[in-house]
Amino acid sequence: MPNRNARYRVALTQTEIMAAYMDAREDELLEAVVTAAALVAHADGCIEPVERSQLLDFLNRNGLISLLTRAEILDLFERRIRLLDGENGIEAAVESLGRLAGRSTARLVIDAAEHIAAANGHLHPSELQVLQVIRTAVAPRFPPLAPSAS
Repeated sequence: MPNRNARYRVALTQTEIMAAYMDAREDELLEAVVTAAALVAHADGCIEPVERSQLLDFLNRNGLISLLTRAEILDLFERRIRLLDGENGIEAAVESLGRLAGRSTARLVIDAAEHIAAANGHLHPSELQVLQVIRTAVAPRFPPLAPSAS
């Protein structure tokens, strides 16, 4: 199936193509951070206002809050929380984080999750479990070793 937008890409300069690529990467990173934050906040069964506040502060400190307004980010967070309650919601969220596996931005997702987990001053055992799941999801993936010919 031909790409309908192919003719428009030809007219773009290299700078415009790179800017569009970087915008897409920032959107993907923002969504991953919000997803990780939602997973951790949801883990103990109680989403606290301090966790929402910590998410906004974290995004602001890392230059990601300029992509959306605070209200839009909180709306995205709330939608992620609701999705986690759905069938296969947690599995789908964790799987979506796997797209960042091995990238340098994966560290930022882990940092965000850790900040949200610590937001209320104590770590619930289920939050610790979710943190480990997030770390595993974004860890570099290596192909299996070929069997040795011995």
